[in-house]
Amino acid sequence: MDGATDILSLAIEARGLRVAAIERMEDFTALRDRWRALEGRDPEGTVYLSWDWLAQAFSANPGRWRVLAVFHGPRLVCVFPLKYRVHWSASRQEFQSEIEAGGRLLWSEYTGFLCEPAYEDKALAALAETLRQSPWVRLSIRYEGSRARAAKFMAAFPAEAFSARHRDYFINKGETDNLICPRVWLPADYEDWLSTGPSKNARQKIRRFTRRYLDSGECTLTHASGPELKSDIAALLRLWMRKWAPVKGSEVARQVAANYLRILTAASQLGLLYLPVLKRDGKVLGALGHVVDPRMRRVHFIVAGRDESAEGHFIGLLLHAKAIEWSIGQGHDIYDFCHGNEPYKYSFGSEETRLAYFTVRRRDPSGPGGPLDPMSRKDALARVLSFVEAGKTPEAAAGCRQLLDLI
Repeated sequence: MDGATDILSLAIEARGLRVAAIERMEDFTALRDRWRALEGRDPEGTVYLSWDWLAQAFSANPGRWRVLAVFHGPRLVCVFPLKYRVHWSASRQEFQSEIEAGGRLLWSEYTGFLCEPAYEDKALAALAETLRQSPWVRLSIRYEGSRARAAKFMAAFPAEAFSARHRDYFINKGETDNLICPRVWLPADYEDWLSTGPSKNARQKIRRFTRRYLDSGECTLTHASGPELKSDIAALLRLWMRKWAPVKGSEVARQVAANYLRILTAASQLGLLYLPVLKRDGKVLGALGHVVDPRMRRVHFIVAGRDESAEGHFIGLLLHAKAIEWSIGQGHDIYDFCHGNEPYKYSFGSEETRLAYFTVRRRDPSGPGGPLDPMSRKDALARVLSFVEAGKTPEAAAGCRQLLDLI
């Protein structure tokens, strides 16, 4: 099984399926062809669950990820990419493993399971059975796209030992539901969309702004490649920082901008970045970053930056309208505004899609094998060192005793 059977003794026989834990890059690489074949068999898949996308997330974060892979004989039928983090429980004086979606190592917009539909029920049950026997205290998956799979997976954790529940996720002081993704379903012709998709007010503005700023030559709209793309990404993020640093605080804004840089760079390296830039007299007025999903024929809007000092309110509307025109011209079916139900997204004729966000907690944190996964020992040891350096002797001693028990 590509060397995966000796990675961790988590392989189990479950309802005719075999589950194996993959946590080394060489074993993940060995699954590439079968993983890519599975992508073509899952109608609910996304680019964010593709082997190519996750390879970038995993290669940059050794020791922080694991993939649970479900096989029927040699056939790969389901994968569940996971991210591991170490939590220090002050009340229990111990390190604990917490699990999140693996794609969040690269700030993926969608997470969850890649699964062949014919095997879905059995595969999800086998995944849950494997995890029930593994050391962790909390599993939290945000932005799972199918929702039906999330419900089946959660149901496989018995209530006497686990607490499983759906969660809400609001941002912007509760004003924005970040589990709603407005999407525009695209016709074959841009004029068809413009005539029937946007609101009347938006349609009139798009036509007027196109004539005034683009057809007149006052502004230009470009999508660079090669060396120029790097400078366009930098310009987008500078504009984003200029707007959001006063709101979020400089340090938080820098961290978020760094995450945007990582996701846009990853998309660029895979040839999946679409970044239209609006300029006037050589000055960048605004730009949009998108991740393109060619297999599912979707264009995912990720981040916008615009010059807030420019007169008029044409930049964002014009950029999105022309991005939709480009998407239609490329033969895509969906323009996805991704997370958040901000009002402006509905001006383009969007329909809502809701994502799942769920958590599963052990009622008894000790659980099978204890609360800390052996994979996380290095991170836990680094935390012990930080306790020592901070003079937290009781915490350092408790952490050392726990790690000694694992050795």
